[in-house]
Amino acid sequence: MDEDIAVAIIEYIGGHGGMDYYDFGLCRGLLAAGCRVSLYTCDETTQPVMPGLHFFPIYRNVFGDGSRWIRAFRYLRGSIDALAKAVSRGDKICHLHLFTGEIEGVALVVLAKLSARKVIVTVHDVESFSPVAASQASVARAYLLADRLVVHNQVSKRELVEKLGVPPETIQIIPSGNYVGDVTASPDRAQARRVLGLPESGKTVLFFGQIKDVKGLDILIEAFPEVARKVPEVTLLIAGRPWKTDFSAYQTLINRLGINDKCVLHIRYIPNDQLPSYFAAADIVVLPYRKIYQSGVILLAMSSRRAVVVSDIPGMTEMITDEQNGYLFAAGSAASLADRLIRALHDDLGRASVAARALEYVRQNHDWEQIGEQTASLYRTVLTR
Repeated sequence: MDEDIAVAIIEYIGGHGGMDYYDFGLCRGLLAAGCRVSLYTCDETTQPVMPGLHFFPIYRNVFGDGSRWIRAFRYLRGSIDALAKAVSRGDKICHLHLFTGEIEGVALVVLAKLSARKVIVTVHDVESFSPVAASQASVARAYLLADRLVVHNQVSKRELVEKLGVPPETIQIIPSGNYVGDVTASPDRAQARRVLGLPESGKTVLFFGQIKDVKGLDILIEAFPEVARKVPEVTLLIAGRPWKTDFSAYQTLINRLGINDKCVLHIRYIPNDQLPSYFAAADIVVLPYRKIYQSGVILLAMSSRRAVVVSDIPGMTEMITDEQNGYLFAAGSAASLADRLIRALHDDLGRASVAARALEYVRQNHDWEQIGEQTASLYRTVLTR
């Protein structure tokens, strides 16, 4: 183990929102690269069996329906505790993960710099999808304080440069990792469909993950009457909980279009141990997003050997080649999505080939050990500056 690369991974969402898969993958990759790794995350995260990992569920009670100010205070308290522990343990690098540009995240970057650590920030979302966010100027200043920024694709780097004025030489593109090692115990399709209350025969189209306005679930619902007309045995499975939105608008749309009998709704948080059943049950996974920087759902679907249909936005087209490792449709167009789904659902052999190539793609391009080596190399560069 290279004790000179002692890193504190500070990521507060963890098991509350499915980031634990990402965290554990990154930690495994860094451990394989010889780093000493400590993970500081939330108390809803189950400690993994991972020899060598130092695990600290230090963010406590930061989620829920209570006062936002109280939860923000708990977040800041957890951040201060995490940084203090990192300093006391001799962690030389603090690797932070920011999502929405909220004020608390900006404060964390400042606190990490004040603790005299080298600071790496992985920017998961360049443009905040949250209605409560710090100003662009504040976020830009925080990013300029960091020693390096990590993004997962070209579109994120381009927007950091163009929208926030971040120098391109401070930004490193390192992909997000696959879920191949996490989905090997998938149940068979018939069993999964019984568990989820789905018809045992016919086709299942899956929309999975947090339900946000930007994710375009309404586009998929609008496309579905035509899909059901051409593929009568199809079912739409919607699984996930709303985020800063209400499902009632989607339910109203389902009612108006008369497709209640074609929809199975699991509008709730889906725990990790149930994830394999959803992807095992699906014939195809749809991501009709209006905008996205990186999606764990697409990597999870491809790792599960499932074909994906995605909108032709930059965050997706960097990964998906149409009819090779997935299917593209014109972003925002329910007609285009319906046409693409109908053709894919009618072509079982073609869809299976696409799914197989998707799995091979994420194995080759989103391997956590490779990502760990790239990240460790970035740490070495920063430590020698």
